[in-house]
Amino acid sequence: MLSGAPPVPNGSGPWCENEKVADLFQLFLFLHVLGAIVVFGPVFLFPVIARQGQMSPQNGPFAIALGEFIERRIVIPGAIVQGITGVALILIAGRDLTIPANRWLIGAIILYAIAVTFAITVQARNAEKMVLLTSGGPPPGPPPAGAPSGPPSEIAALGKKLQQGGMLLTVLVTLIVLLMVTKPGF
Repeated sequence: MLSGAPPVPNGSGPWCENEKVADLFQLFLFLHVLGAIVVFGPVFLFPVIARQGQMSPQNGPFAIALGEFIERRIVIPGAIVQGITGVALILIAGRDLTIPANRWLIGAIILYAIAVTFAITVQARNAEKMVLLTSGGPPPGPPPAGAPSGPPSEIAALGKKLQQGGMLLTVLVTLIVLLMVTKPGF
């Protein structure tokens, strides 16, 4: 609620209009912050899920499928909704992105675009491929004598790509949050 202007008894006029805009802004801010927690919180668990899958190879395919499912069904769609609520906040607040005080927001938007593009075009495809490669589960019994230990080379290489992509996305999300919280002037 905005202060400084007396309420208009009939529910019309500029004060009432400003109150509606403020309420709308608060609603979208709530949705944006809650969305960030719900959508990006799980991605910080991906390394834990992956490590558990590595420590328990029989559960590896499940861990991989779970991570891919969370990414495809929660993170990517939610990240797109985050962009929508972010644009709504910019429009409702009437932010002028051309002034120096809002350059942090331009930086956050650029990082967001990079993260979403990478998540959709690279990370999600690699995760889907990993699910396909591991859907048969580990071979039964111990590896043949003289065989190298660990996963097949294609799975290991793809796992490394997924790990590096996950680290990149984590850094991008962390930088976006840092910009949103500190709003640095530059």
